[in-house]
Amino acid sequence: MTAPLVRHRRVSTFVRAMVNVITTTVMVAAVAAFLFLAVGPRVLGYQTSTMLTGSMSPLINPGDVVVTVPVAVKDLKVGDIITYHIPVEDQRVETHRIIDLAVNSQGTATVRTKGDANNGADPWTATLAAGQVDRQVFTVPYLGNAIRALRDPVVLKVLMYGAPAALVVMVLVSIWRKKPEGDDADAGAAQRPLPAFDRRPLKRLAREMKSKEAAEKFAAAYARLLPQRVDKISHALSTGNSDLAMDAVLSLKTSSSMVGALRMEQHCVRLEHALVMTDHTAAIQAGELVREHQPQLEKALGGHTMRRAA
Repeated sequence: MTAPLVRHRRVSTFVRAMVNVITTTVMVAAVAAFLFLAVGPRVLGYQTSTMLTGSMSPLINPGDVVVTVPVAVKDLKVGDIITYHIPVEDQRVETHRIIDLAVNSQGTATVRTKGDANNGADPWTATLAAGQVDRQVFTVPYLGNAIRALRDPVVLKVLMYGAPAALVVMVLVSIWRKKPEGDDADAGAAQRPLPAFDRRPLKRLAREMKSKEAAEKFAAAYARLLPQRVDKISHALSTGNSDLAMDAVLSLKTSSSMVGALRMEQHCVRLEHALVMTDHTAAIQAGELVREHQPQLEKALGGHTMRRAA
C-alpha cells in the first residue's frame, strides 16, 4: 500500500470518527436538554427561566438558565436569590437577591430585592402572599442563548428539513459503503495464508476431464513451466510493461487455480489488483511474493509427483 493511500485512509478514518463524535455529542446534548427543560420540571418539580439582563452579573449573566425550586416563604432568608413577579409596571418576572425580609403571623412575606450588579435596591416592596416562592438553586451558563437560537425561524427550518435530510444521506452512504458478505469473505480469504498445494482442485479437474492421467500431465506441465511464467512476470514488472505483466499473471493465476496451487493463486490475485489500480509499488511487492513462493511451490509439486510415481 502506497504512502498517499495510507494517508488518505487515515484522514478518512479520522473524519468519520470526528463526524461520529460530533453527531453523538449533538444527539446526547439534545436529549439531555429535552429531559432537563421539558421532563425534569414535571417530574422533579423545579422551574427554569432564562436571564435576560446583566443585573445579577457576574453570578448570573444574560443567556444563563436559572433553575429554581419552590420553597415556603418562612424558609427564606436575606441573601437568597428568588424569581418572582414584581408588583409594578407589567409585573414581569425578576430574579434578584433578597436584601430585606419580613414574614408576618399569617405566613405572608414582604421582601425588598436588589440585582448584584445594580447600584441601588429595586424601587418596590413585593408581597409574597402565596406562601411559596421560587428560590434559585443553581445556574446553567449559556443554555438560554442556545434555546433562543433554536427558536429562530431560520434555525427551526434548518433543523426541520436539514436534520432529516442529513440522516437520510448518512443512511444511504452507510448502505453504499457496506460491503456484501461475500466481499468480506473474499477479503478475509485474501489475507489468510493458504496451503501451497491442495489436491482437491486437481481431483476436480480429473473428473471434469474424465481422465486422471490428463490431469496429472497438466500438473506436470504446470510445474515445468512455472519458472518461465514467474520470470516473465518479473521481467514485465522490472521493465514497467503493465500489459505484459497482466497477461502473464492472469495465465499463472488461472493455471494455479486449476492445479491447486492456492497460495500462488492468492499472490497472483494481489498482483492483478495492484496492476488494475496502477499501483506500481504494490505490484512490485506482489511480484516479489510470487518469486519468493516459487521454490516452496516447486517443492510441494515435486512431492506430489513422487507420491504419484510411488
